[in-house]
This record gives sequence, C-alpha cells and structure tokens, in this order.
Amino acid sequence: MIFSYDEWPGGHNIAYSPLVWRRILEAWGGEVGMNFDPSHLVWQMIDQARFIREFGPYMLHVHAKDLMIDHDGLFERGILSAGIGWQVPRMPGLGDVDWSGFFSGLYRAGYDGSVIIEHEDRRFEGSDDAVKRGFLLARDVLRPFVK
Repeated sequence: MIFSYDEWPGGHNIAYSPLVWRRILEAWGGEVGMNFDPSHLVWQMIDQARFIREFGPYMLHVHAKDLMIDHDGLFERGILSAGIGWQVPRMPGLGDVDWSGFFSGLYRAGYDGSVIIEHEDRRFEGSDDAVKRGFLLARDVLRPFVK
C-alpha cells in the first residue's frame, strides 16, 4: 500500500477499508474475493474481529503477518504520516495482531484455505539463518491454531 516514494500515500491499492470493500462487493458481488492481511488493519486501527465477521466469507487468500505500533514514532510523526515511521512489520506473535481472535474469526466465517506466513520482519533478515529463525518462530506461534 505504501511501498515506494512515487506511490505515497496509499500506493495502488484501493481496497483498503470496510467502506471501499462494501462498494466493491456491491458492484461485483460473488465475482471478487479478498486477499486478507491482518497487519493492515492494525496500522489503520480497524477492528480485526468486526472486519473478519463482516468480510470473512469473501476471503480467498490469507496472510499471517504481524505489525507493531511504535508509539514513540506515532507520537513524533502523527497519524497523518500513513504509518511511515511508526508501523513496524513483525513476525506473527511479536506485534499487535490478536492471533487467537484472528483464527477464531476465520473458522467461524468458514475459511478453510491456506494461511501464508508473510516475512517482512527486519529483525529476522540479513542471513539465511535469521530468515529461517523468523519462519520457525512464526510456525511455532501459529501452530496451536492450525490443525
């Protein structure tokens, strides 16, 4: 959504909020589905459980990526910085996503597809061992919820 200087703010993704998703579903109905990443809800301060209750049936692909709000960075830059300087991508279990609520909501919504670990945590980069350690951590955090 905000990955390069020529795309700021918002990038090329127009499907970022419940208001927009309702409009998309109204226009396209069952002809379109969602790629869901809970970390995007964290930095937008959108209620995860409510979002999954409403849009869970339209989720076709799900990412497991966590995100931590750096409150000092938020204080310095403010909410209008669109997350720049205060949203910190983390491996599952190291941020602010409620993983128990996430999986509970997905199961209630009938989602039975893959959950793909999305590795963007800078603390687990720089070497093959660090990347592997990040994936193993995510696997261990998510394992109790996936059977």
